[in-house]
Amino acid sequence: MFSSIGIGKEIATYAAGKKATVYMLCRNKERAEAAQKDIQELTNNQNVNVLLADVSEPSQIQRAVSEFQSKEQKLDCLVCNAGALFQDRRVNSEGKEVTFMAHLCSGSYQLTKLLLPSLKKASETNNGEARVVYVTSGGMYNSKFPDWDIATSTGDQESKYNGEMAYSYAKRGQVLLAERLTKEHPEVKFVSAHPGWVKTVGVDAAFGSTAKYLEPLRTGWEGSEGICWLTATPTKNLESGAFYLDRVPQRKHIAGAFFTDGSFTKNTEQDVDVMMQKLDK
Repeated sequence: MFSSIGIGKEIATYAAGKKATVYMLCRNKERAEAAQKDIQELTNNQNVNVLLADVSEPSQIQRAVSEFQSKEQKLDCLVCNAGALFQDRRVNSEGKEVTFMAHLCSGSYQLTKLLLPSLKKASETNNGEARVVYVTSGGMYNSKFPDWDIATSTGDQESKYNGEMAYSYAKRGQVLLAERLTKEHPEVKFVSAHPGWVKTVGVDAAFGSTAKYLEPLRTGWEGSEGICWLTATPTKNLESGAFYLDRVPQRKHIAGAFFTDGSFTKNTEQDVDVMMQKLDK
C-alpha cells in the first residue's frame, strides 16, 4: 500500500518492476490514476491497482481493506507511508487531529490490525516472509510518545498545537508499534524505517523556503532504496522491531550527552500498554 507521489510512488514503482501485484492506497483519484498509468507503462506491469481512501478516516480504511480482501487472499508486504506535516491543526470528519490519525492511529495501527489475517495467510503459505514496514522519520528522536491528550492534541492541548511535535509524536508511536506488534505477532516481521531527508512535495509544503536549510536533500530514490530493500529481502535478513536507515538497524534514542542513548525519549512498557489500548479504542 503506497501513496501516489514521492517516496510512496518510488516504492510502488520498485515493487511493480519486480513483477509484484501492487495496491496503492491513495486519497486523490486523479493523481492516483496518473501514478498508476505511469508505473504500468514504466514497468510493463499491469497489476498495479488503486484503492481510494483518506488514511485519516477510519471508515475509509475499513472500506479499502474490505475491497482489498474481496480481491486477494493474502498480503505479503504492507508499507504504511502516507501522511504529511501540517503547521496548523486540522481534523478529519470525526473531529480527530489529522496528523495523529493518518500517521499512527488509522494509517498504521488500524490498517495493520485489519490486514493481519491477510498477512498471516501470506506468512503461512510463504515460509514466514510476510512483513510490515512503517515509514517513520528522524523527527521521532525529538520525543517519547507523550500522554494521550498531548499526542492527539485534544482537551486543553488544542490551543497549544505544534505541527512539528504532533508529527514527532506520531512517528515515535510508529516505532513503538513495530516493537509491540513484533512481540504480539511473531509470525509477521514488523520494522520501522527512516528515509532520511528527501526532497518531496511534502517537505516543500511543510517547510517552504526554510527547506533549503535541510540541504543536501536526498532524491526520491535515495530515500526510498533502503525501504524497498526492506520490502524485498528475505525476512531472515530483517531484525523485527528494529528502526532502519539505509538497510541498517539504528539506535532509537539519541537524547543523551554527545548523542548517546539517554532516557528522555524512552517509554516504559506500561506507557506502550496504554498507547495500544487507546489506539484499539
